[in-house]
Amino acid sequence: MTNNGSTIDGVLLTVSAEERFADLTLVTAYENDIKPIPVSEPIVAFSTKGCVIGPQLTTTLDSGKIVATSDREVDTTISVDIYMPYSMGGSAAHKVYDRLATFLLYEAGYNIIKSVCNETEYDKSCQAIVLKSTFVFHEVVSS
Repeated sequence: MTNNGSTIDGVLLTVSAEERFADLTLVTAYENDIKPIPVSEPIVAFSTKGCVIGPQLTTTLDSGKIVATSDREVDTTISVDIYMPYSMGGSAAHKVYDRLATFLLYEAGYNIIKSVCNETEYDKSCQAIVLKSTFVFHEVVSS
């Protein structure tokens, strides 16, 4: 995990700092956000979908005794929804996902243990093609 953490703000900051994503509007999304109608440029919306905090981890001392540490494994699921103008089509949304996934999985320094990309759909409410995806960020945290 990088020093930005796996929070939405950290991931958004990491992606926003990359010049290669300058052609995208990157936003933090909430369920009740008002979307532009119609979508006129590619928008990537990041939101937290859940967090699972595991039990305390243990370590074995030189004496062989097993003791609990203050460390815990944390898996944070982040939703990345890509909104494309209808005129650009679904394949453009998949190309954006490929760019983001490549960066997040291999270049950004995150420990991502799972990513899911769904089919594109048309969203009447904002007149856009939407591609929904998720990434699960894994880290060990200490108190």
